[in-house]
Amino acid sequence: MAPKKKSLVWNFYDRIDDNKSKCKLCQKVIKCSGNTTNLFGHVRNVHRAAYIEIFPFQRTTSEKESITQSVLEPAASSSNATPCIGIVDELKSVQSDSKTVISSTSSSQSTSKPLVKALDSDSEVIPIKRQKSIKTSFQEISSYSESGMKTRKVNNCLLYMICKDYQPFSIVENEGFKNLMKAVAPQYKIPSRTSLRRWLDNKYEVVSETFKKKLSSIEDLTLTTDIWSDTLNMKSFIGVTAHFGIEIELISVTLGVYELDERHTSQYISEMLFKTCAEWGIKKDNVTAVVTDNAANMVKAVELTFGKKKHIPCLAHTLNLVAEGTMACTEWQKIVTKIKAIVTWFKQSCVASDELRKATSTETKLIQSVPTRWNSTYYMVQRFLELRSVINDILFRHATAPPMLSSSEISIASSVLLILRPLEVATKEISADKYCTTSKIIPLVRCIFSKITSAVVAEEPVAREVQKLALQEITKRMGSIEHVTPLAIATILDPRFKKIHFNDAIACSNAVSKIKDLMKIHLRQIEEIESDSDKSDKSEETFSLWSDHYKLVHRNWKSNKSEDSLSDELSVYLTSPVGRLNDNPLEIWKDYKIQFPILHKIAFKYLTMVGTSVPSERLFSQAAQVMTQQRNRLKGKRLGKILFLQSIDKNYWDMY
Repeated sequence: MAPKKKSLVWNFYDRIDDNKSKCKLCQKVIKCSGNTTNLFGHVRNVHRAAYIEIFPFQRTTSEKESITQSVLEPAASSSNATPCIGIVDELKSVQSDSKTVISSTSSSQSTSKPLVKALDSDSEVIPIKRQKSIKTSFQEISSYSESGMKTRKVNNCLLYMICKDYQPFSIVENEGFKNLMKAVAPQYKIPSRTSLRRWLDNKYEVVSETFKKKLSSIEDLTLTTDIWSDTLNMKSFIGVTAHFGIEIELISVTLGVYELDERHTSQYISEMLFKTCAEWGIKKDNVTAVVTDNAANMVKAVELTFGKKKHIPCLAHTLNLVAEGTMACTEWQKIVTKIKAIVTWFKQSCVASDELRKATSTETKLIQSVPTRWNSTYYMVQRFLELRSVINDILFRHATAPPMLSSSEISIASSVLLILRPLEVATKEISADKYCTTSKIIPLVRCIFSKITSAVVAEEPVAREVQKLALQEITKRMGSIEHVTPLAIATILDPRFKKIHFNDAIACSNAVSKIKDLMKIHLRQIEEIESDSDKSDKSEETFSLWSDHYKLVHRNWKSNKSEDSLSDELSVYLTSPVGRLNDNPLEIWKDYKIQFPILHKIAFKYLTMVGTSVPSERLFSQAAQVMTQQRNRLKGKRLGKILFLQSIDKNYWDMY
């Protein structure tokens, strides 16, 4: 008599009687009623990990029959189908009573050695392997050829990673990268660093050509520029970025980073700006403004290139100079020096740093001030005051530690921090390039002055002196900010501000007059275009009974667009309520376009300007991540290409 076959699922159960079994994993009693359906269901729903062990080999009789039927049927309707003879033979052999298979290891046994078990008619072992068709196999092989689709896709992604993540070209020679690609795409042939350089040059040529066409058609552009020195190779670079608007979106692009090999005179910088504009097809008249820091050579270079009226000083840089001006207070400077000495001691002592980490559950670190980094002194003092109690305990335990601040000095530092806080908040507010910032400059300056004036510093003479110095610096550097025509026009044409933040009535009146002049110029341009179109129409004129009617309509339109009507358009705009602060002014003007058609074009021109040279500062932060010790031989020309490709949106990258 043949031995009774046993299902794999019994590896997880002990039989109590003919109708009940106990699970070895959770000791639960399951009714089996002479079959294994409930047993399988319990393992599948409760002990998922155990079920996964047996699932790849376990098939019910109905599943087995359906698989057998699908394999045995002729595949005449599909040209890609191939007979799975091995599976058919295996199925036939499984149906015999003498067939045995290797089951998964029972959870009740301590050894991992597999057991040979016989299967009953309810569940049988049918390992299934799906073989690819010849056509599919050859298609996959050809897709990884030198010009294959998958190879091109991986190449493009690899180049994108190098540009976006500041990776060196030599990454393709790293053992870890090779191992990764071998696991992900074994058939992919990893390119050499020479090939990557060639692909980068080709990508730059194609994408930059598209942007050159786009920039040549943009009527209103804002440029930012700055100079950076690479201390690794002792080289200087000038960076230029362009900013413009398309409908309600502000777009920024890196035009280039160019190596400077002469003294940084205003004439030489002007020549580099001319060269950049010529390379990108940017017309001089299309540049609305150029934003730089307050360095004399940069200001003069912009005047030589584009004219004096197109220069805008960087507000973020100016605010940093205001903060530096407060260091003229000797007592405040001494307090900052003492805090810096304490922070330096912690940075140089591993023992003290370990104690600080253990004392702070969040592992908060002290911040060191850096002369070239904006607001770094503010952040250093702020973090020191947050951790002053912990710092005091650590300094007390070390004989070589610098002296701790006295209670009066801590009180002074807290008061000065309240004075400097408006400068720090304004710097972060104005340092964006994805929303309108130029129109915020005049309102921000007024708010800063008001907040510092009203700051409560109690009876601290040092804090009062710092407060006085800060107000003097603001008046000295930004007292005439309302007379900067582009900023005044942008503020008035921002529906959120209009004229409410102007302290100087004359500056406000001059800006309104300038807006009226711009509206008249724009109206004349429209009339010239229409007169040219009328002449062309007359040359091809055919008889029309309604020609006189069209002339009357045109005359009526011109009368409606007279200077009085332009003044009315501006007056209606200025008398309407101001918008909410969090609204996008470009979206508001999109709704105003029909109501104020002439004013809309002028507003778009000035609201799409940027208020700081922060984009150029960020550009050099990115350049520092590219020009590392590992890439110290990178030339300025290729550095500019990498930074340009890094700055563009992925949508433009994937287009080519």
